[in-house]
Amino acid sequence: YGLVSGSWDRAVLYWDLNTGRLARGFAGHTSQISSIEFQPWSCEQYEAHLRSESIGGAEFDAQTTGPVLMTTSIDGQCLLWDVRAPKALPHPLDTPKKTPPWATSACWSRDGKRIYVGRRNNSVDEYEFGAGSLPVRTLRLPLNSGPVTALAAMANGRHLVCASTDNVRVWDLEQPAERRSTVPFQVIPGHHGGTISSVFIDESSRYMLTPSGNRGWDGTSNGNNLGYELTPVN
Repeated sequence: YGLVSGSWDRAVLYWDLNTGRLARGFAGHTSQISSIEFQPWSCEQYEAHLRSESIGGAEFDAQTTGPVLMTTSIDGQCLLWDVRAPKALPHPLDTPKKTPPWATSACWSRDGKRIYVGRRNNSVDEYEFGAGSLPVRTLRLPLNSGPVTALAAMANGRHLVCASTDNVRVWDLEQPAERRSTVPFQVIPGHHGGTISSVFIDESSRYMLTPSGNRGWDGTSNGNNLGYELTPVN
């Protein structure tokens, strides 16, 4: 059993929970670490991993790669690591041109096939795992929404929770073509005027917590921690 930590000194460290000692580190970031998350796996993927004996490198295969760790730093870097490799080399996801260097939050889709990175310019970049290092699309929030500070994917694979300095929004990632002229997100009431530091959603996407805090970087905090009961949407 292990725990991965990230800190302001750019260190990403893997700790052995059985001994309480440092097991290994991942060097590659050039700024403070802002988010860390392992790629979600299905039971079938985990069983396939147990049968695999190959060790991954800097290139990733969406079908055969082992456990993948995603880390982001405040300067906009998003790096992927194959934790099976003894000396893992990071695989970077490219920041689009004219995008300010900023990433305080990123998350995987629940099926582990997509990655979402929140940016300073009111946008979220969507990457497809195993399909290159450039985003496949960019979700753009209203200009007055402020930097995206927290992200979380819902279990139905359709909705993404985006938090920023003004509100929490639930984005419909699969809005039908005939409705694309309408607003593709719903504003969740409760937060306003305070930076949201993180979003926690349980495995079934029934409950959500949204604490407010600037994590020492930017923005103001109202000190609220709001809880929501969610209604499932297929």
